[in-house]
Amino acid sequence: MSGDLLTIITKQPYGSEDAYAGMRLSLGIAVSGLIAGSAVLLMGDGTLNAVASQRSEVLGMPSNLEALQDLMDMDVPVYCVEEDLRARAGIVETLDGVTMLGIEEVGNLVSRFHMVTTF
Repeated sequence: MSGDLLTIITKQPYGSEDAYAGMRLSLGIAVSGLIAGSAVLLMGDGTLNAVASQRSEVLGMPSNLEALQDLMDMDVPVYCVEEDLRARAGIVETLDGVTMLGIEEVGNLVSRFHMVTTF
């Protein structure tokens, strides 16, 4: 087994597959057991992935909310930078289980992981 992985998602939920791919990578890591642990951090436009009122069916796209829920069901922590979300969406309801962080806490979170990847 090797270290642990933080996946930082900076892309919006729809319009490209980057956010969804990052979530699926984290889920694959969690399921495989090859890495000790993983977590997801939503930053910038990526914070929009946590907004509970998404309606992906309108776009005919898979739901990123379902992907986030799959992660949390596998005990993968999902963090969201609160200031980034508020700047983009105001005060909105997020998916239950997403942990809100202040921007000043991001450095401490990142420093706890051996590996970091960004989508």
